[in-house]
Amino acid sequence: MVLSLRVRDLLLASWEADPEQIVRTLPPGLAPAAVDGRHLVTVAALRYAGGRLGPLPVPPFSQLNVRAYVRHEGEPAVLFLLTRVTLPGMAAALLGAPYRPARLRFARGRADAPGLGVSIAYEPSEPADPSPLTEHLLGLYEAAGLRAFRIRRGPAEWQQADPVAPARADPLVALGFDVSQPPSLLYAESARFEADLPPRRLR
Repeated sequence: MVLSLRVRDLLLASWEADPEQIVRTLPPGLAPAAVDGRHLVTVAALRYAGGRLGPLPVPPFSQLNVRAYVRHEGEPAVLFLLTRVTLPGMAAALLGAPYRPARLRFARGRADAPGLGVSIAYEPSEPADPSPLTEHLLGLYEAAGLRAFRIRRGPAEWQQADPVAPARADPLVALGFDVSQPPSLLYAESARFEADLPPRRLR
């Protein structure tokens, strides 16, 4: 079954990370992968404006996820370490997604998750060059084993963005990462994703 989603106000906030610390967060068999020569961890904040799961409509909801970048069988992939959604998105938990509910307030220029300790204020600026951060096609997560799904991305116009206040990212701190430096930010006003569901179990 195909899941198709329209995305608004997609923000990727990334920090350089010690690869040894990344290893401590990974399931066995995965290894950290550099992105443009750097090891990164990312907080992604986005609003889904709706979509379809096969013939069924998907209501709007917001999502925050924490991700690391890895290699699986030689292919670069995104590993989702934590995912939180607003209540309408919890329907995906019926398909095995490891979602938990949270209060999320996202809009152009601001991503806030008060209960999670995430606050990122930013100003979009000039167009961004293509980045491997926005091109991964394999997603992984743990849910009674490691699961994988393929991502198909529609066109998106990416912009660099500048922090306008100190960023807070407590979920990364809880995982042992240093977020004392300002993150690098990428922003897209709109995008589109598709994925085939359910994800396949790898082990």
